[in-house]
Amino acid sequence: MLSKLNQMVEKCGTIDLIIPVYNEETILESQLEPVLKQLPEGFTVTVVENGSTDATGSILDCLKERYMNLRVISLPEPSYGNAVKCGLENATAHIIMLDDLDVLDKEFWLAGLSIMIGGGTDMVQGSKVLVDKNDRRPFLRRAATRVLTSLLRRLLGFRGTDTHGPKIMKRSSFVKIFPLCGNEPDIYPSELIIRAQRMGLTIKELPIKLEEIRKTPLPLYKRIPRAIRDLIRMRVKLGNN
Repeated sequence: MLSKLNQMVEKCGTIDLIIPVYNEETILESQLEPVLKQLPEGFTVTVVENGSTDATGSILDCLKERYMNLRVISLPEPSYGNAVKCGLENATAHIIMLDDLDVLDKEFWLAGLSIMIGGGTDMVQGSKVLVDKNDRRPFLRRAATRVLTSLLRRLLGFRGTDTHGPKIMKRSSFVKIFPLCGNEPDIYPSELIIRAQRMGLTIKELPIKLEEIRKTPLPLYKRIPRAIRDLIRMRVKLGNN
């Protein structure tokens, strides 16, 4: 993987991987450290810790002392949307990648970066829906993804299968879009993609490997009402194109 990533950095310039985290002490080191060990020069990881109440912060402090390619941003309140927004707006690399700690699909990274190097694409979007039967998440999580996608299509004219998977994007294509997006807790990535589609940017989807390795930090019964609330707010803000 290291040699392939070296080639990618040489061809597309600097890369910054943004990872939002909240109360991830159980998987943080086991997921993050193997990645940090394999990354070449020019490939930075930015972890945006937001309002964690467990040992996440102290683990990150230890990792930061050992790895020069790790940058940590800490926010006082838990908000996935705010963490994503902050990470993207603070990135300065030519290529920005966004992924979740429990995913970190390296095959998607390599395939997506190859597409970006080929030109003509502004973003590569990872899709949980495209993997179909290989989506190993619990039924309710899979159903929630499909319901959200359906609502995005009906209410906002979304064209695609998923908005919340990992992303690889050209910073130059998106730098003007980042400030326009709100920091809604759960659907910031959806607004980012919908705005990009409406601006005519080219987005390609790829399937990702996904398997539950820990319980979600925020239960679905709390996330769903909040996501619907934020979806209605976004519909009012953006209208149906």
